[in-house]
Amino acid sequence: MRAPNNENDIVKDFSVFKWHVFLPGETSVDDIAVMKWYGNLANYMPEHFFAPTYSIQIVTKGSITISINNLSYEVEPNGGYFISPDFLLRRPPIDDAYAEIYVVALSRKFLQDMNLHIKLAEMAQIYAHPVWRMSEHKTKRVVQFMEFLRDIITDKNRPATMMLVHSLFTYLSSDEEGRYKNVEITLSRDEEITGKFLALVDEYCEKQHGLDWYASELCLSTRYVANTVKQTLGITASSCIERALTQRANTLLCTTTMSIQEIADQLGFQNQSHFGTFFKRHEGVSPAAFRKQQ
Repeated sequence: MRAPNNENDIVKDFSVFKWHVFLPGETSVDDIAVMKWYGNLANYMPEHFFAPTYSIQIVTKGSITISINNLSYEVEPNGGYFISPDFLLRRPPIDDAYAEIYVVALSRKFLQDMNLHIKLAEMAQIYAHPVWRMSEHKTKRVVQFMEFLRDIITDKNRPATMMLVHSLFTYLSSDEEGRYKNVEITLSRDEEITGKFLALVDEYCEKQHGLDWYASELCLSTRYVANTVKQTLGITASSCIERALTQRANTLLCTTTMSIQEIADQLGFQNQSHFGTFFKRHEGVSPAAFRKQQ
């Protein structure tokens, strides 16, 4: 493995993802990408950040210490982890991020189009336990699957690509060898509540913008949920909701021909004006200007 060390090793302008991908050999079509990252990954990350996509990442060489929602995990070969745009991530230590990682990155729109139904309990489990281990044999199978997927997406056969991604999710969640398990970690009550809250936000943010509704679903007071999320993530619960909405808006503006009014309606805003004010507060430009920049 080697760390990228010149301009040609950095793929820029990753369209839908707005991500600077630091590897040659990335293959992407619209809102899905398959990549292999290698080198000292910490050199290319801000100290705190949110990922712009969902992704499945499999470590095949080296190791990396990742921080997800203020919980740290050391991931070694035959380990994997799931990243969501709702996860607060922290840059790994500079001396502890040299790894080879296979990645499948998916936009929210791709998952919606794929119609991948995940129950709230399952989503909460993913948010609470995003890191796992598996056997070396299974890791090799997953990597082969990812390499095959990388070849398939260049054919721009979207139904076939969706079928393969669904199969990848299914295979990763299987326990056929009896050795697949989440990395053991004891969660506090606050961490469990925060995981359930984030899962609810992921599913309902387009319809429910207020924290009161989420607290009611969790059978907790609004103040308790606000304090719990703030203490666990270091950011406010309202910020989590607003950020999820902003990401949905970005995706719709970049990947659809929907009008601004139609996007405002889909995201649950009273009218286009309220949506525009909200969007400009978070992105610094109007929705129309943002779309023109893409």
